[in-house]
Amino acid sequence: MKRSLKDYLFISLKGMGMGAVEPLPGISGGTVAFVTGVYEEFLDTIRGALPALKELLGKKPFTRRITDFWTALNGTFIVALGAGMVVAAVLVATLAKHIQDRHPVLFYGFTFGLVAASVVLVYKKVGKWTWLCYALGAGGVGLALLLPVKPLDTQTIVPLWHLFICACVAACAFLLPGTSGSFFLLLLGAYYTFTSAVATFNIPQLAILGAGILTGMVAFSNFLSWLLKHHHDNTVALMTGFIVGSLKIIWPWKTEAAQRTVNAFPNPETMTGALVACVIGITLVLGIECVANVCSQKKERGG
Repeated sequence: MKRSLKDYLFISLKGMGMGAVEPLPGISGGTVAFVTGVYEEFLDTIRGALPALKELLGKKPFTRRITDFWTALNGTFIVALGAGMVVAAVLVATLAKHIQDRHPVLFYGFTFGLVAASVVLVYKKVGKWTWLCYALGAGGVGLALLLPVKPLDTQTIVPLWHLFICACVAACAFLLPGTSGSFFLLLLGAYYTFTSAVATFNIPQLAILGAGILTGMVAFSNFLSWLLKHHHDNTVALMTGFIVGSLKIIWPWKTEAAQRTVNAFPNPETMTGALVACVIGITLVLGIECVANVCSQKKERGG
């Protein structure tokens, strides 16, 4: 596909839209990719990364191999899209870290609204809820409930090996319908490390994050595509249950009891602000989904 410089600038703007929501736990960057019309090409590019590498191993002249690799990779597209994503993600992640540090209850109230709304959207993606879907959904809830209610510590920096694993998982979540990579970073305790690395431009942490994201996307994109093609409803049902159960982890109010962290009743002093933040989060997710539905209907009509 031949594109002009103007076309690639628009692709970068679309990437900025994806990057702006991806640091927010509960909003799927994939949804924005669909709204802006780059979702399918983005996934095809990720799936084609390994086959493109074969172009570098042939017997052609080196410059020809590089050219063929870049073409097979759809390199200019992915660079334009990725540049926009990085710029927007840096700005939003820096803002998220600022709010998380200074107003943790508001931050987690907003996040609770994002994730609660995403439950509805993921639930609706199941074509038909069978007994197996409900069983898997219940299993997902149970699995999430087994996770400890960790304190909402805004100063925890995880080791690099932990960050790499979390980045791989987050990349897989990004490829699943309606799920957020940042949400899984939050559940796995690496979200603050992510926002801190971006805000302070920590090169080692950013390099590990990038390596983990690329590894997760390239290594599991084909498997996830197969899983969603052959076991779509069961996979999404399991994910729905897991997200429901994990709401306990991002409950904004915590307290210490019997030497462990547990959820507490809302603090009257912070309840109003947290509720407003929660409503804003719900509205944001549902608004993006509404736009996505309109775009989908136009595409089906060929308009």
